[in-house]
Amino acid sequence: MAIAALAVVTLAVGLTLFLAEDRADLILRGSTVSAADQNSFKLSQPIEIMAEPRVVVTRGTVSMAQPQGAAPLGSRAVATLLASGKSVLILRDAQLVVGAQSDGNATSTVRIDAPLAKALATTNYSALIIDDGRIEVAADKGTAAVLHDVHLRLRRAAGDRVIAKGSVKLLGRKLKFDSTVGARKGDFEAQQLPIRGSITAGSLLNASFSGLFALGDGGRLIADTSHLEVSDVPVFARWLGLSWPSALGLKTFVSDGKLEWVRQIVNFHNGRFQLDGNTAAGSLLVNGKGERPLIDGTLAFDKLDLGALLTPDPKSGSLLAKTVRGTAHWLPDSIRNMLHEISLPILNELDVDLRISSQQTVFTSFSVNRTAAALSLREGRVLLDLAEMELPAGGQGSLLLSVDPSSGVTKCGLRGKLKGVRIENISDIVFPHPVLSGPADVKIDLSGDWIDAESFVRSLDGRVGMQMVSGATLDADLPGLVTSMGVNEPPVEGWGPAKSGRTDLETLSAEIALSNGHAQIERLVTERQGLREMAVTGSVNLHRKMLDLNVFPRAASNGTNGESGEVPSVLNINGSWEKPNVVKRPFPNKAENPVYLESQDSGSDPKDSSAPVATRG
Repeated sequence: MAIAALAVVTLAVGLTLFLAEDRADLILRGSTVSAADQNSFKLSQPIEIMAEPRVVVTRGTVSMAQPQGAAPLGSRAVATLLASGKSVLILRDAQLVVGAQSDGNATSTVRIDAPLAKALATTNYSALIIDDGRIEVAADKGTAAVLHDVHLRLRRAAGDRVIAKGSVKLLGRKLKFDSTVGARKGDFEAQQLPIRGSITAGSLLNASFSGLFALGDGGRLIADTSHLEVSDVPVFARWLGLSWPSALGLKTFVSDGKLEWVRQIVNFHNGRFQLDGNTAAGSLLVNGKGERPLIDGTLAFDKLDLGALLTPDPKSGSLLAKTVRGTAHWLPDSIRNMLHEISLPILNELDVDLRISSQQTVFTSFSVNRTAAALSLREGRVLLDLAEMELPAGGQGSLLLSVDPSSGVTKCGLRGKLKGVRIENISDIVFPHPVLSGPADVKIDLSGDWIDAESFVRSLDGRVGMQMVSGATLDADLPGLVTSMGVNEPPVEGWGPAKSGRTDLETLSAEIALSNGHAQIERLVTERQGLREMAVTGSVNLHRKMLDLNVFPRAASNGTNGESGEVPSVLNINGSWEKPNVVKRPFPNKAENPVYLESQDSGSDPKDSSAPVATRG
């Protein structure tokens, strides 16, 4: 769009010495025009028609235009009309170069015996028609964008205005434009021309602007008002040569506000933006001068709804629950299709630096209040820094997500802290059904290699820590499962009484280490009245959905001195996640049982089972 607009503006600004004549209006408004017979000239050398921005005609045939059906003009009439500056010229099969000098296209001196070429070079005419032309817009590094099928009509209208209308083809898509440029002498002396215009590409693109065009140094458009609307962002991006997946989620983009455009840089100042209906205020810059286009901006949303981007499959449970079940289809369709080719070519085709804030961010199943985030994409590496999050049910936190495909294998990382969050509001991200509720502090430091969803789960490494010091509720009756079984009885298949009921806890703390997809519970302890009520150790194989856990409950008190009346036991849970084998075995040595560590903390002999039990604090 920027390249097409540059060509239109450049030509409109350069051809400003027109005279308002009914003859030109008649010819340009007509459905057809014809060239005067025997009055044409084929260019034999390049002609510069504008110095700044530089526009050179390197090829074409110049002829005199006249209304369809009019009698051919004689040579004397043609010469008289050219001398008067009131002619309408046709430039057919033309090639124009806009920008830096190339291939020896130096300023030429036109032969004195070629009046048509001389009129073109000196802009001594009232209007110009370019049919079936080609425009090359040179870039800083010598490469050029090419506009094909150029059809352009330029004329001067009342009020010292130059009107340019027509169409071009850019990358196979037809662009229509309509622009008006001021042409007063004072404007040229000030090196600024008032301009307004519009550009459309079918239903895909609709753009308009009104402001000033500054001459010199390649030209500069400063529009106090502008409007840009893209109806299908993936199609628009692919039209410009980016490998944008249709399933990425973003569909429509609209901007309104001040616009500044210098060569390959477009800057939206203090604008209003809409992304799939989400409205934001801020600034946005697109820089196409580097090796990769750069998008840089600061956007502030009142409400950011990401539901369209992260809508899950309605038949499925949570995202991570799908992963735990070992399926490669755990992601919603919109994301799964995009990550199917995890090479994600677009990551290597764009650089991004965005700062985003939102008073409310809505996801598919939960929402977040005030959010401040920074997104960085450099050379294919993605860094998403959620520096501030306020959850609606209380709590706050920060998360840092990284994606690095530079080594050939995409490395993903997630680090962060959540403080005072209601664990039940986010537990469905981890488990297929509610497991735990209550306020929690959570620390996360995870990484994995992404080839597909299953390989990611297999490669998970890192640590997760959780502290719940203000009470917790376990949505399972583990004490009921413990008391329902006898020591050394045959194994029981399934969760039994644990499926119903709940367990109220005063505190819960957990430390989990992950290595190659195996979650090792290093510490999971619940406490009541200052004593450890239950401890859990063991491992979980996320990919194979297998458990190997040991549950150490505190034996029931004998009711006299607070000491245990029963022999300590351990509950072994082994097998599949859905239906494990459960067996209860004796654990006679309290000193080696995690729930009786209070006696060791107090300095007592760990082998002395009669030692008094110390309470915390």
